Amino acid sequence: MALFKTKNLLSVSADAKTIKGEKMGYLTGILYLAPNDLSGFQVCAKATDGCKKACLYTSGQGRFSNVQQARINKTRWFFLHRVSFMAQMVKNIKSLIRKALKGNMIPVVRLNGTSDIPFEKIKCVRNGVTYNSPMEAFSDIQFYDYTKILGRKKVDTLPNYHLTFSMAESNDDDCLTALANGLNVAVVMAVGKNTPKPKTWKGYPVVDGDKNDLRFLDSTNGGHIVSLYAKADAKKDTSGFVRKANCE
Repeated sequence: MALFKTKNLLSVSADAKTIKGEKMGYLTGILYLAPNDLSGFQVCAKATDGCKKACLYTSGQGRFSNVQQARINKTRWFFLHRVSFMAQMVKNIKSLIRKALKGNMIPVVRLNGTSDIPFEKIKCVRNGVTYNSPMEAFSDIQFYDYTKILGRKKVDTLPNYHLTFSMAESNDDDCLTALANGLNVAVVMAVGKNTPKPKTWKGYPVVDGDKNDLRFLDSTNGGHIVSLYAKADAKKDTSGFVRKANCE
């Protein structure tokens, strides 16, 4: 069990986009696991070749081998000792809340930083009470994630859990379904870091997803495209995962 012990499952104030959110008054805690099946366990059921190659797993702090190993250890802990993992997660969320309140900020949580696990189905215990999900256990704070999985029905019953659908090189039909159902769809585009995003993309209004990571603040009045510029290995994409920006 010693291998799986760590005090901090959530990354806080560790990447540029969440720091942008802090300037807006939000303190974000993100769970970073080892993506796809790097840990020996699959955490990205809808992973494509394009998203595997473009994954931000090795960007930022993730480029260090000790950080990568820690994420592998956390992922194994989640699958092999689920109850103790979720108990630690509850402790970390409580700690995030205390830190946020101390700094007069709003705590928010993203449980799939580099994974796509339906956490709305994962039970946890808070103060001796068993809940069906972390979102139910902490119904007073906002959770959000990106996903490539359609039909996560339980999310509809969780008003504090916001999902943004993610476009890959081969899931256009799913993206159209998501848009038709009122979800926003994140699209990685071949634009420079400081290049203005298009106003529309394939007829849909565009939200600049690089201004911050607070996707739950994006417009939900019909489907929108969340434009993201290509980062790290995504800049070298040839699969079609990164899309042209000038699509009307």
